[in-house]
Amino acid sequence: MTYSNPAAYERFMGRWSARLARSFLHFAGVRDGQHVLDVGCGTGSLSRVVLASGATIKVTGLDPVATYVTFARHAMPESRAQFQIGNADALPFLDQSFDAALALLVLQDLSDPGKAVREMARVTKAGGVVATCLWDFQHGMPMFSLLWRAAEAVAPEAVARQRRQNPGPRHTGLDELRNLWESCGLEDIRTTTLELAMQFASFDDYWQPFLGGSTPTSAFAVALDAETGGALVRALRRNLPNLQPDGSFALPARAWAIKGSVPTY
Repeated sequence: MTYSNPAAYERFMGRWSARLARSFLHFAGVRDGQHVLDVGCGTGSLSRVVLASGATIKVTGLDPVATYVTFARHAMPESRAQFQIGNADALPFLDQSFDAALALLVLQDLSDPGKAVREMARVTKAGGVVATCLWDFQHGMPMFSLLWRAAEAVAPEAVARQRRQNPGPRHTGLDELRNLWESCGLEDIRTTTLELAMQFASFDDYWQPFLGGSTPTSAFAVALDAETGGALVRALRRNLPNLQPDGSFALPARAWAIKGSVPTY
């Protein structure tokens, strides 16, 4: 899956990522003084939370997209943070270079997530943590299910075509993640469900970030609304849940998280 325009992506999904990153980091159990690898760092949502968690903690962020690496560097011009270009399935680091390797909302986009997890384990010190978390796109992300429901109502053929061309992220559950961690030789495996909610001040607060077209889904939504003469937005407005008198509303979200330790033997 390709992404573009890191500033637009930050407005679109950054607020979700930042909220999730705090819960994920607490679950991972990273400590001050450690050196953490942020695999697929994107705009740096997780790296910012890592740095804020301690006075001496360090983070190295890695992402395959140069514009995202540049964005993260400018957002965190701090000596304890470094960012570079690289791929999750071929990490450009020596064995046992980090105290922990984390991946926030990354593995679902990889063709071979197992290869990335094995690479994360390789560069993590014995006893260190390898962890990830992924949105429950199938049942736990109403921000997108509302969109797809409205799109299917106004242009079902366009939705079917989009799904053929861009299948979207892989649906993954905790059992599948546990099997993956076990197959990669990790120990002391633990899983959890991370729940959060996002408050939107208005419909525009929800819809405006889509207009940046920073992901295949948001670009499709903007194009479809134009093609249908605004019918998509009208359908979305009608379907907003728990709308308050002032126009505000909240949407929940759910993510799966897993962590395991690199064997000490």
